[in-house]
Amino acid sequence: MGEIDKQRVSAVRTLEEIGYVWDGIRWQPQREAAYWPEADTLHALLMDRAEVLSGCIEGTEQEDELRALADALEAYEARRWPEGKVPGGKG
Repeated sequence: MGEIDKQRVSAVRTLEEIGYVWDGIRWQPQREAAYWPEADTLHALLMDRAEVLSGCIEGTEQEDELRALADALEAYEARRWPEGKVPGGKG
């Protein structure tokens, strides 16, 4: 096996290890890529904290914290559930 073939084999193995699949035309991320359960646990904790801060007074540090949490949660949810719903969930 030549050097180029070894590199190709290694590249394919790496892509598969990080969750990509070959669809016959190109490499695609799996629809339900593996996520760390710890990330979902952190998401739940951040949701709890955002709920506590939801009644905060405008212009306070708590409002700044809530805004930062909302931005982080929205970014995580867009990546975790790109179709806007939990697979097998209600919404």
